[in-house]
Amino acid sequence: MLTLTYEFKLSPSQQQIAIIEDMLAVCRKVWNYALRERKYWINSRKCAVNSCLLYQDLF
Repeated sequence: MLTLTYEFKLSPSQQQIAIIEDMLAVCRKVWNYALRERKYWINSRKCAVNSCLLYQDLF
């Protein structure tokens, strides 16, 4: 079986560069927000994360 690979070099315009940078900034902000929420959740636990129950029995 023959596998062909191709290489492409992008040459975006200045407007496209601005759009890509805006999209990357939004992705970075969403990632940082999710990471902050996860750190807050981990730090709010009374016991170690690997030994805590994720649910409680109501009975």
